[in-house]
This record gives sequence, C-alpha cells and structure tokens, in this order.
Amino acid sequence: MIWGIIYKDQKGNVPKESFKKMGYFGDGVVGEMKIHQGKNFAVGSIPLPHVNSEQAAPAANDDETVIVVFQGQIYNAAELLDSETLAACRGNQSQIALLLYQKRGKDFIKDVNGKFAFAVIDKNENKVILGRDRFGIEPLYYSFDNNKLIFSSTLQSIVNNPDVKKEVNFHALYQFLLFNYNPALYTFYKNVNKLRPAHLLVYNERITNIEPYWKLSFAEITPQKEKEIAEELLQRMTEAVRLRVDNSLQNGIFLSGGMDSSTMVALTSSFIENELKTFSFRCRGETFDESHYAQIVADHYKTIHKLTEYSAEDVDSIAELVKHMNEPFCDVGINIATYILGKAAENEVNCVITGDGGDELYGGHPVYMADKAAKYFDLIPSVLTKPFLSLGSMLPDSDKKKNLVVKAKRFSESFQYPKELFSHRWRVYYQPKQINELIDKDLIEQMNSYDPYQVILRFNKEADGRDILSRSLYSDYNTVVSFYLRRMGLMRHFGIDPRFPMLDHTLVEYAAKIPSKLKIKGSSDTKYIFKKAMENVLPHDIVYRKDKLGHSIPLKNWMRDDAKVNEFITDWLSESVIKKRGFFDYKYVSKMLDDHLAKKMNNSHRLWALVVLELWFKENI
Repeated sequence: MIWGIIYKDQKGNVPKESFKKMGYFGDGVVGEMKIHQGKNFAVGSIPLPHVNSEQAAPAANDDETVIVVFQGQIYNAAELLDSETLAACRGNQSQIALLLYQKRGKDFIKDVNGKFAFAVIDKNENKVILGRDRFGIEPLYYSFDNNKLIFSSTLQSIVNNPDVKKEVNFHALYQFLLFNYNPALYTFYKNVNKLRPAHLLVYNERITNIEPYWKLSFAEITPQKEKEIAEELLQRMTEAVRLRVDNSLQNGIFLSGGMDSSTMVALTSSFIENELKTFSFRCRGETFDESHYAQIVADHYKTIHKLTEYSAEDVDSIAELVKHMNEPFCDVGINIATYILGKAAENEVNCVITGDGGDELYGGHPVYMADKAAKYFDLIPSVLTKPFLSLGSMLPDSDKKKNLVVKAKRFSESFQYPKELFSHRWRVYYQPKQINELIDKDLIEQMNSYDPYQVILRFNKEADGRDILSRSLYSDYNTVVSFYLRRMGLMRHFGIDPRFPMLDHTLVEYAAKIPSKLKIKGSSDTKYIFKKAMENVLPHDIVYRKDKLGHSIPLKNWMRDDAKVNEFITDWLSESVIKKRGFFDYKYVSKMLDDHLAKKMNNSHRLWALVVLELWFKENI
C-alpha cells in the first residue's frame, strides 16, 4: 500500500497527527510502515503481505531532494539497468524507479513494463508526480483542494482523513446500478477520484495537471498473414509469461479449463523450476460444472491440482468479502468464487499467473457476437422489430445459464439500449424508467442530473478502431478490465500476488493491430486467431471445445430453490433494511424479487447487486 499527503498548515508543516487520522493503520494491511517526512509532505508505504518490507520501502537520493514510493513490479528492470546497479537495489522497486527517474524524469515510465502505482516527490522542481500502470492493475486514489493533495492505493485511507467528508457520490451509485460496478473515474465518495490508468498527475504549487503517457490504438492493421500472426502471438504471449514468472515465489494458476487459463498453465509450466499448482472451483449443476476441462489441463501438464466445491452454503461469505472492496462490485457470485480460490491457495502459493485479459485480446466475450447480430437488426425498421423484441422480452426465464430462450430474452431486453454503447449495450441492467421506479423519490433529481451513459460514451468516442469490435475492445480495456482487476486484487488479502501476462502492454499493442475478422471468424467463431496460435500447444479438447460457458454459478437458481440463500437475500433486502438506508423504493425491490422467484425475469444480477451495495454501505458509510 502506498500513501501520501502534501499538506500545509498555518506554519507550513505536516501535522503529525494526520497519519493516524488518515487510517493508515486501519486498512487490514499487515506490515511495518516506512515513511519519509519533510516540511510540507509525508509519503510512505506499508508492504503488502507477499512483499518483503525492505523491498517496499520508499527510496531517496543522497540529499533527499527526490523521494519515490513505488507499489508493484517492474518486470523488465534487467533491460533498463545494468546488472551491478540492479543487484545493488536488492529488489527494492522504489529504488529502481528512483534511478530510472533520475535518468529520464517523468518519461521513465514509458520504458517500464509492469504493474504499478507510484509517487515522486521532487523538491528540486517543487512538484509531486503520481502515476499508474497502463491498465490500472494497481489502484491509486487521490483527493485535493487548494491546501493539500492526499493519495493512497486504498480508498478508505483517504476518506478516513478528518478533512475529507464521507459524502456519497450518487453518480457512482447510478453507474453501479447500471453495470454492477462503477466504471467512472470518480468514486463512491464526493471529491475522491481514481487516477486514470496510463496517466500521470503532476501537482505543483496548487496547479494540478493530469496527462497521458500512453494510449492504446487500433488504427493500424498488420500486413502479416494469418500463420505469421499466430506464430508471433505465441512468441509474445510466451515472453509476457516469462517476464512475470518469479521462481523465488511459489507460483499458481486459477484454472477454469477455458483457453485463457489453460494457456497460462501451458506457457508457465515451461519456466517453472518448482511445482506448479492449479486451483479450480466446481458448482454442481447442468450447464454450470466445467471442472472436468480443468482436470484435463491439469493432467496434461502434471500440475498439483486442487478442486474446491462451491455450494449455496458459501453465498453468505460475501459479507466478509465486501470488507476488502475499495468500492462495491459484483458479478452474481463469481467474486465469491475468486475468494474461495484465494482461501484454497492461501499458504500454498504467493503468486498467481492469471489469464484475465484474454477476452479483450481476442474478442472472446459473448457480447461481441451480440454486437454482430445487432448490426443487422439496426438496419430493420423498428416497426418490424418491435413485435419480435416484445415477444422475446416476455419469454420466461430458464434454469440453465445458456440456451436459445435465455439468449433471445437477453437480446430482446438489451436491444433497446442506445447502439452507441457498443458492447456495453448488453451489460446494462436498468432502463432509465426502471431506475426512476427503484430510486427513492427524494434522490431521483440527483441521479438524473447527468447522462447515465456518458462515462461509456466518452471511451467509445476516444476509440480509433475501424469497426465496432475494435472500438468495443478499446472501450472494454478502459472499463470492463478494471472490473476483473478489482476481483483479482482481493487476492492480496491472502498474501497472493496476481500477475497478468495477457495485459502485457506490448502484447496488447500487437493484438490491437490484428484484423477483427481474425478475432471473430464468421458469425460466431470467437478467439479464432488465438486458437490457431495454441492449437499445437494445448490439448485439442480445450482449444476446440464447443460448450464453453464462462466461469459461473447457478445463483439465480439458488435464490429460488435454496432456503438459506433465499433467506440471506430477503434479509438484506427486507423492508426495514431498505427503508433505513433510504435510497430505494421497497415496493419495486419486492416486485423484482417476486418476479425472479416466479421465473418471470432473471433479476439475480439486480438483487445480488443491491445486497452487495447494502453490505458495503454498512461497512463503510
């Protein structure tokens, strides 16, 4: 955890009591605090559970005119510093970053391949520089006014400062309701923001400037042939894995049996000097249990494999999980699955190589195929499509995760959202009319004071791709990817360091040049070029399996059929709880629950989100 305060009281000094008031010791982070303090600043770090205390300590030059606090990992440090200098740093990432900063100033970050959040205090130039890695793997929050800048890698450290009011930002609440997480750069607290990934914040005597140091482009198309692209992809993925494998750590992989995690097993196994451990969870039930595919991969690569059962009994563990969230987020129980895997891996591994990011690299999300279908529906006059869509939205829900009825119903409900949302069109959970029915009347004016889609539309407009898929991928790198990162960030609670080869920026830059027609071949062959790259590496049953469902759990069925889960949901969404919070109309919440139980609608996403939200507010507000 990194943190800092640039603060001036009437005498120009940092009040010593500020540190404890900011809650630096209340985040649940275990470790010795290292601090550098000057006349009007203090910066420091608390090492994460998997990091050596000295490796996480702040670094300063000889006269302490430049101080660096760096959280994360520079994977290509051996390319940037000579071996003798690097050895002298003894793994201290802040020291490495300090030396690089002294060479190139703030541009040093353009050379770094890694995950990081950092702060530089440069007294010589009288400025503070905050930076975040290209995809936001490491979190970084900040708040500032005319007298102070406060920043931290945990949101609670900032709002625990007595000078920062714990006021709810209802725009963030609106985003959460729409998408089950907040993709915006503002947070659930007014006046506290996230630093955008791939950006620097430069603070100099009350002047604050936020500027990009990198931007992903889809404008250029590679001239390479299909076979050449597949070969180069394999080489680049292999190199991305090599950079992130550290044999001084015990490495593991969360293995679903899908292409992404299976590829991580295949490539990681060639660099591991000790035993590779893999972990999977299983939810029993038709169209939900994919554990046999994970076992195929584990057997093929001879990993030490651990399968953990995930049952309805585990649902109430969300109450414990929420305590470790900077902001609330949920995905119908998959965050619990990640937590279950973390508990299984605790004390077994301290590093997890994850396949997150593969869907964005190669067009793997089902929503991209929905975009393709919608492209043709958009050409048909609404007078012809409206009856079909109305009929589709009236279909009853199914107990299965995926079948024709489920797909038709979801498509019909989501088609009415603005086509300018691209792939997010299929991820919205409320229409504006429904939001107005859900929200307490006293809050509607605040919630409707801005365009609810402007966050997504901003990223969509920035995209320079030539087609909808390319523009959707750019948008997803700026939104959906952050969702996965929050989920995997929960692993720090177990002393596990998550690493993301699929988010290696050089790999992503290359994949952005691959034509969309090679990512989705025809109407439904997703990850086509990825399969070509891996067909001689992975077992054929993994590469060309037809029933990939995506890691999921039957929470919608548990809500209906399991008494304990139903009681858990109804308790947290009871009339007394809803009215005490004062945000929502209980009648509408009750109707959503009744419709779900009657299988008129699958409201599991909406109901689960309200439970997570209430738990988070109870913990933090």
